[in-house]
Amino acid sequence: MYSQIAFSFRRFADRLSHYFMTGESYNYSSPLHLLSVFSRLEQLKSAPDTKGRARPGSLLLLQILQTEETCVLQLVAPAEAAPEQQKISVLSPLGSALLGTSPGETCRVKIMGSVLHFKLIKILKKG
Repeated sequence: MYSQIAFSFRRFADRLSHYFMTGESYNYSSPLHLLSVFSRLEQLKSAPDTKGRARPGSLLLLQILQTEETCVLQLVAPAEAAPEQQKISVLSPLGSALLGTSPGETCRVKIMGSVLHFKLIKILKKG
């Protein structure tokens, strides 16, 4: 019985993480969110001191602070997003929160009334 509960919870967690990594309904409906993301992308492109920051194409090692789990994700353009391959859009809630962060910095993502905190451990591959 406990294994069924754990399995059900894991399936729910997987669906939740998929939503949380893609979150298409949230992203494209908010002009303010889009403006913020485009502004950060422009800053990353033009500022000379942004080489060690997360940007499109970056492969990132993250830690979920609440659970201390680690994961590897790649920030990509919306057309290249494939959450099952750990490729998340820079327009997704998590992708936009990570955009421009440096190793050691944290970001937070609000989803379904909860706030999750992530720490960028290392940029494994620069974008």
